[in-house]
Amino acid sequence: MHTNMDSNPPRSRLLPRCAALMLVLGWFGCAGPVPATTATPAATAATTAVPEEPPVTTATPTTPAPPSASPAGDIAALPLADWQPSSTLAVKRTRVARAGVPAIDAHTHLARVEDVAAVVAGMDALGLETLVNLDGFSGGRLERALDRFDRAYPGRFLTYARLDWSGIDDPGWARRAAAQLAADFEAGAKGLKLLKNFGLHVRFQDGRRLALDDALMEPIWEVCIRYRRPLMWHVADPAPFFTPLDAHNERWHELHEFPEWSFADRGRFPSREQLFAERNRVLERHPDLIVVGAHLGSSSEDLARLAGWLDRYPNFFVDTSARINEIGRQPYTARRFLVRYQDRVLFGTDLRAADRAGYEVYFRFFETDDEYFDTTPANDRQGFWMIYGVYLPEPVLRKLYHDNARRLLGFEPFDPAGPAGLTGPAGPR
Repeated sequence: MHTNMDSNPPRSRLLPRCAALMLVLGWFGCAGPVPATTATPAATAATTAVPEEPPVTTATPTTPAPPSASPAGDIAALPLADWQPSSTLAVKRTRVARAGVPAIDAHTHLARVEDVAAVVAGMDALGLETLVNLDGFSGGRLERALDRFDRAYPGRFLTYARLDWSGIDDPGWARRAAAQLAADFEAGAKGLKLLKNFGLHVRFQDGRRLALDDALMEPIWEVCIRYRRPLMWHVADPAPFFTPLDAHNERWHELHEFPEWSFADRGRFPSREQLFAERNRVLERHPDLIVVGAHLGSSSEDLARLAGWLDRYPNFFVDTSARINEIGRQPYTARRFLVRYQDRVLFGTDLRAADRAGYEVYFRFFETDDEYFDTTPANDRQGFWMIYGVYLPEPVLRKLYHDNARRLLGFEPFDPAGPAGLTGPAGPR
C-alpha cells in the first residue's frame, strides 16, 4: 500500500471494485524492460523460472467474476467495471521464493504481530536476515516491543522509537521529548520513525501547523546525532494525493474510496513542494543527521528530482517501501537509478510480517526481468497498471538487500550459523 500502518486503514474494500479497472488501465502502463536476452548472468542465476506450462492467458491470479448481463450486441452499454479482459500476453512468470542474498528489510510494521516465533520461521524461509520494526513507540511500550523482538531474537529485529506529540504547546515539550528519546535509545531503540502526520496533522492549539524545520525540533535532531541513530522519515505522500480529485487524477479510485487520503486542499494542507523544502532545510542544517526517506523520499514518480536530492545531501538515503508500483512502471529509469545510487537505497517493503506473497513480489521485481505483473499481493492496489522487473546485478542487489542497511544502521554482525540463524535448506527459487 502506498500508505502504511502509519495512519491509513486497510484497502481491502477497494479491491473488488477496482480489479477490473486495473486490467483496463494497466494495458497502458509502460513498455517492458530491456529484453530478457540482455539480462546479466548474475541476475539470471539468481532466479529460476517455474516449470514449463501452457501460456498464461490471465494477468491476475484470480478468475474474474462474470460480468453482469448486457443486451446482446450492446457493448456500448457495458459498464466499465464489468469489462474484464483477459491478457493475451504469453510471458514467463518467475517465482522467487527466497531472497537472492540475505536481506534486511529496513521498513516493516510489526505492532499487530502475535506470534513472533512464526515470523522468525517465515524470515528463515524467505532468506530475511533482519526486520526493522518501526512500531516501537516509546517508554513502557517500547520496552515491551524490545522484549518481544530484539531481546528475544538478537540480530533478527531492530526496533525504532516514535515521538509523543501531545502537549507541544507546553514550553517544556521539546526538552521532555528529547530526554525521552535519549532514554529510548539507551533502552535499545535503533532509530527514530517520524510519520507523515508530522507536517500534515500535528498542530498547535491555535491551529498552526508544526513545520518540519521548526526550531522546536532542534533538540530531537541533536539527540539522533549524538546517539548516531538514523531517522526514518515519511514526508508527504504520492503526487496524486496532493492534486485535485478529478477525472485526471490517476489514483482517483483510491481517493474516492478513502477521501481522508487526499491532501489537495491548500486551505488545510501544505503542498508537497513546501514539505520537501522544509525537510531539505533540516538535511542542510544538520549534515551529521542520517535521514532515510521512507517510500523513496515520496518522489518515486520523479526519480530525477530524487537523484538531485541524493547528490545534494550526502546524509540522505531512501528505502523502497510501498513504491515498487511506481518505479516498476518505469523500469528503464528505475534500473539506471538503482544502479547509479546503489550505495544510497535500502530494501524496504512496508509489510506487517514475514508475508510470503508480499515478499515474493518484491524479490521478483528486483531479481527478474519478468514483464507485466501485479503488485497487489505486496501493498494492495496502488494504481491501475502492472510493473516490470529490473533484474539488478548481484553486486547491486547485495548492497540494496543487505550491505547498505548493515553499514547505515550500525548493528552488530548477525551470525547466520548461530542459534537464531537462517535454518533449514535453501528452499525453492
